Amino acid sequence: MNANFNFRYLRNIESSFRLIRIIVFAVIVGSFGFAAYMAYLSHKTDRESRQKIYVLDNGGKSIMLALAQDQNANRLAEAKDHVKTFLKLFFNQEPDEKAIAANMDQAAYLGDESVTRHYYDLREKGFYTKLIQGNATQKIMIDSLSINMSRSPYSCNIFGRVMLVRTSNITFRKLVADCHLIDATRTDNNPHGFLIERFRVTDNSDIETINRDQYEAYR
Repeated sequence: MNANFNFRYLRNIESSFRLIRIIVFAVIVGSFGFAAYMAYLSHKTDRESRQKIYVLDNGGKSIMLALAQDQNANRLAEAKDHVKTFLKLFFNQEPDEKAIAANMDQAAYLGDESVTRHYYDLREKGFYTKLIQGNATQKIMIDSLSINMSRSPYSCNIFGRVMLVRTSNITFRKLVADCHLIDATRTDNNPHGFLIERFRVTDNSDIETINRDQYEAYR
């Protein structure tokens, strides 16, 4: 009887140790699983936080939350606005030397040396001097702007007209240009984070010149 009791006692101890081992193993597996889940959750939270941009609005009184995925979806719109901003800075000119220089300084932040080279070419040809001396104003009208965002650098084609307003008449010129865009760091002077490369004007021929009074009457 005593031997039978000892046998059952030993079996109970063995069962207890087996149960303890199972419990310990389950705790270890659970701990690893919990740690893995927390690591995944942390990574997911960090990834989601990187996909959010907080923008101060109304002088910092409110905060608007914009998703980076929406920003990526609007990257084409940003690219077009970048080019349009550049074109307006480059081609919209008043007969004021300081205003022209300020526009060109700002336009230079949006492009590479191809932009400044085109500006220097126009300056050497006396275009800006004639603009100031003739008290003329130049404005650009963008007809179409297409950008291929499938691969970088992004190719861009520009079609528009340039209106040169003088005291007595207005000259309309065709504007056909192309360039490439690359991603760049966003700055105060380059908020969209693009840089224009290889900018060139392929056609800037005259379309027509009309009397200014005729244009005003037409408007």
